[in-house]
Amino acid sequence: MRVAIVGILILAAAAGGGRLLVRRHSKEHAVQVKAVLFGLYFWGLVFLQLIFAALFYSFQK
Repeated sequence: MRVAIVGILILAAAAGGGRLLVRRHSKEHAVQVKAVLFGLYFWGLVFLQLIFAALFYSFQK
């Protein structure tokens, strides 16, 4: 149950962060470029958070 909650929090934080990063460059790019940038930011944030979660988990054991 805790793993599911952490996963949902990671996805929500990555989606919010990706959206914020894309909106920061709102006038510079077309919609297609924004969609690709959102995907890159989203997955980058997801993997970064997973690395931190794995490090935190490994230090707890």
